[in-house]
Amino acid sequence: MPERIVIKGRPEDLEKAATEEAIERGEARSVVEEVEGRKVLRIRWITGKTSAGRLFGRYGKEGRPDFFRLLFGAIAGSLREQFGEEGEELFNKLRESREFKQSVSKLFEEMKNWFFNEIVPKYGIEPGDIFVITAEIEVDLETGRITWNKEKTSVIYWVRSDKLPEKCKELLGPGASAAAEEIEKLKKMLEEKDKEIEKLRKELEELKKKLKEGKETKKEKKVKEEEEEEEVEEEIEEELEEEEEE
Repeated sequence: MPERIVIKGRPEDLEKAATEEAIERGEARSVVEEVEGRKVLRIRWITGKTSAGRLFGRYGKEGRPDFFRLLFGAIAGSLREQFGEEGEELFNKLRESREFKQSVSKLFEEMKNWFFNEIVPKYGIEPGDIFVITAEIEVDLETGRITWNKEKTSVIYWVRSDKLPEKCKELLGPGASAAAEEIEKLKKMLEEKDKEIEKLRKELEELKKKLKEGKETKKEKKVKEEEEEEEVEEEIEEELEEEEEE
């Protein structure tokens, strides 16, 4: 392997575990190194939670794959982190180079093929499933060429509840039946609890409604009684006036 001389940043930061916020929203950590006389920006790129349709297909923002928006954001942000205001100028310069444009297209196709041909069959990921890709990429700061380190790329994905028993059997092997059955029982219990909670919620709403109606009826009754009392008082006053006149 070629010798790497660190110019800016801390290589150990690239090896740290992703935080919850990074998994949720995405993140880029970077170092600037000299490799065989060339300055390169090495980035650990975390996409954040996404799906195949959003990252590689037409369900990203404005109907385009989010891949390019997230990648450019990771590169631009890393350049700003390492070079300050000059990083913005450097990014604009690099993205106009032919090497940058060609390698971006190549990287997209390579990662897309890797995901659908290797990751999807391996883990049974289906349309709409949520995952995060963590990848290491390098940007040549002179030519703009981007390279992808496939060996340092991984996927975190979320198993849907309806696939938990099957996934347990797959991961735990022959001894997974009991665990799968227990999970299925817990799943049914949770479903029953959800139904009970919904029933109680409806009963509570109905009780609130009746109490409100009761208060309104009581108020109306009080108003009516006050009106009747006023009528009686008016009648008494009229009778007293008539007696005085006589």
